Amino acid sequence: MSSEEIEIQLWEYIDGTCSEADKARISGLIASNSTWSAHFKQLSAIHASIAGNMEQEQPSMRFTKNVMDTIAATHIAPATSKYINKGIIKGIAAFFIVTLTTILGYALATANYKTTSSPVLSAVTNTLSDAGSLFNGPVFNIIIGVNVVLLLLLLDTVLRKQKQAWK
Repeated sequence: MSSEEIEIQLWEYIDGTCSEADKARISGLIASNSTWSAHFKQLSAIHASIAGNMEQEQPSMRFTKNVMDTIAATHIAPATSKYINKGIIKGIAAFFIVTLTTILGYALATANYKTTSSPVLSAVTNTLSDAGSLFNGPVFNIIIGVNVVLLLLLLDTVLRKQKQAWK
């Protein structure tokens, strides 16, 4: 066994980090082997000199209070409300509302109301039988055009307000 391995095992023995079986084995080697005994005396002297000359530094009595005062003086960041852009959330909600409304309108416009067997539904069918023609006429195109123009005006107004807010 090399001298380096002996020193590693002796340091573990001196520090008390080895198992009980290793402690018994190493103490037997120290008692019976002169090489182990010489290394043990040398390392024990080094350990005693280190332990005798070094003092453990203690923090000041107000250390904890000073740390807590420093932490209390800092401003805690607010919740994530600054990080969430409300315009984006509203835009996503508007997208889904428009999408669902469009799908529902398309489903109602293309539904076949004449294949009902119920007398109540047949009465409703008679009133809604011309629902498909509402979406094909020029009046519908004019309404869509006006809505698009109003939407662009609204978008322009919102963007101008945001631009003024950034200045």
